[in-house]
Amino acid sequence: MATRRRSRKQHRLRRWATNSRAFVARTLAATRQKARRCYRHIRGTRPAVLIDAPLREAWQLRRLVRRTARTYAKALGAELPEGLAIIAQRFVFDGRQVNGLLQAFEGDGKRRYVIQLALSIKGREVSNDELVAALRYQLAAALVDAIGKPVLNVALDLEGMAPARTGGSIVELRPQVPVASNGHDNDPFALSRVTDFAGGEAS
Repeated sequence: MATRRRSRKQHRLRRWATNSRAFVARTLAATRQKARRCYRHIRGTRPAVLIDAPLREAWQLRRLVRRTARTYAKALGAELPEGLAIIAQRFVFDGRQVNGLLQAFEGDGKRRYVIQLALSIKGREVSNDELVAALRYQLAAALVDAIGKPVLNVALDLEGMAPARTGGSIVELRPQVPVASNGHDNDPFALSRVTDFAGGEAS
């Protein structure tokens, strides 16, 4: 009888220990997930950034790329996609040399984006301003799932709209002296046309 009681007691203790370990494991897992979510909310999703450049230049470009990606997504009220990878390399090809290329990979119900940025194109080094513009252009496409597709595009090209300024041509000034004036200019408006502008006359 005593043996059965000890056996039942030991069985209850083992079950309690097993349940306790499972409870602790679930609590730790939930705590880790909450901490990870809080960290991502505070810091934001950090994309993986690879820079093919010398050490100092790569460090500066990596900071520029991460800051641009975070601020652009924050300005649109969205978060960067999980698993986003941004690669800045010397050349980017898509049948020809291009400034940037966005690729989307889908598997296991998740979509991952890879943005490739060119550091040079057609033998010319790309400036940081061009790199930022290309990155924002590609990020707009990568954030479509979060912000939706654009319904309106209004382009503005002030340089193309401004009329070309043309200078005037110098005209030789030779007053028309009447023959009857005996060498004296009696007409005060004889020198009226001084400049012949392209596209019109000024008098």
